[in-house]
Amino acid sequence: MINYIAQGLLNANNLPHHNDATQDDITKILNIIFIIVGALAFLMIVIAGLRYVFAQGEPNKIAEAKNMLIYALIGLIIAASAAAIVNFVVVRL
Repeated sequence: MINYIAQGLLNANNLPHHNDATQDDITKILNIIFIIVGALAFLMIVIAGLRYVFAQGEPNKIAEAKNMLIYALIGLIIAASAAAIVNFVVVRL
């Protein structure tokens, strides 16, 4: 009797199935994350532009605004590249 129950439990057909995350779900989640990161990078670009405008010619403030702009652009490029790479890899699976 115990042997019969053990065989039934080990049989993969009798195990309850659960919904695994599909490739589409993973792609959607990652795309949402990349959109959020891209939006934050764009927001940082706008803030850097405003800081540059309001720097009033002060070299330190201008340098900070330029650095912020460069880092935000790099972040935006990285987010776009990551999204393209993930979408390319998921399509190939």
